[in-house]
Amino acid sequence: MAVAFLGSDRRIAAGDRDGRLLIWELPEPTDIPPIEQQTKSVGVAPVPKLSLVGHTNGISRLAITPDGKTLISASFDKTIRFWDVAASPSGFTEVVVDHELRDAEARRAGKKVSPDDKDGPGIKIETIGSTHTLEGHRDWIDAMSLSTDGRRLLTGDQSSLVIAWDVAARKELSRWNGSLWNWIVATALTGDGETAVVSEYRYKRDDFDIPCPALKRFNVADGAEQLDLLKVQFPKLDPKQNTYGSAQMWRKFIANGLVALDISPDGKLVAAVQGGETDNGQVHLLEMETGKLVRTISGHQSGATDVKFTADGKFVISAGRDTVIRICQVEDGKEVAQLGKPRGGQFKDWTSSIALSPDQRTLAATDIGGWVHVWTFG
Repeated sequence: MAVAFLGSDRRIAAGDRDGRLLIWELPEPTDIPPIEQQTKSVGVAPVPKLSLVGHTNGISRLAITPDGKTLISASFDKTIRFWDVAASPSGFTEVVVDHELRDAEARRAGKKVSPDDKDGPGIKIETIGSTHTLEGHRDWIDAMSLSTDGRRLLTGDQSSLVIAWDVAARKELSRWNGSLWNWIVATALTGDGETAVVSEYRYKRDDFDIPCPALKRFNVADGAEQLDLLKVQFPKLDPKQNTYGSAQMWRKFIANGLVALDISPDGKLVAAVQGGETDNGQVHLLEMETGKLVRTISGHQSGATDVKFTADGKFVISAGRDTVIRICQVEDGKEVAQLGKPRGGQFKDWTSSIALSPDQRTLAATDIGGWVHVWTFG
């Protein structure tokens, strides 16, 4: 569900829907077989080196502080945890990371995998606990973003509560609520952590009402609204009204929620991706200052899931349910690279999150099948 590089291009963390959070040391590129020689059963995947123990429900987002020393995780257990990734291990646990291989071997033998065989024994690895836990959310935390300078953290949950945190002090800075019936599905912070963009969405409140989506810019210090970016796109629509009367107009721009956001390094653009079960999930690039749509680019069959600007601001990278990573030029929207291959629709292990290494030469992506895919750029 979530992935992050830990201060280098060779160390990576990923979290799953069960609350399991693992760290790997990646092999050097020279030690990895060519892609045409790899399969999921040949054993080229590295063994996890460390298990971070503490969350009791799914890991939704990960972030790493600029010094690469502290990992921050958000979870459906309603907490945010801090981890010292250089801490001395405090114990051991067993982790099973080869369920698919066990299933394949059982099929070849003509038998079913028993629960005992499938869930154990596993690989024995060392564990560490979190150094600090932030509490205050009322519901599942779906969204989290860390400012580039590492000073501010912004989190949002399914009760439509947004909380800004002072990272150094490990305490709440401000909080505000979105629309009553919406979920906070994505957040983004400017590099200095002073300004935030927050996306809200929920397909249905009940059988009759579809709450209005929201995409707004806020002052982080006090939660004051600065700009309604959707009002800029639809000036004649009243966002206080339920959307049945204008749902089709909303959906052309929103699809099934703007589920991921990122702000360009210079703070001038915000990227917002169309998520959910939609024909062609695209990436909107909007001006931060005015909310004006600059261009819409890319396109993921069945919806997009995540988006990142490169550190130089020249490219935007998006992931989607089509199991493909797309890299597009910000200047003109031209797609310059495609990583991975479409695997036949949204239920074929679609990609859930992406991360770039600090040197921008390695990209990692997680999928809902439980795999972490890693690419290196020449």
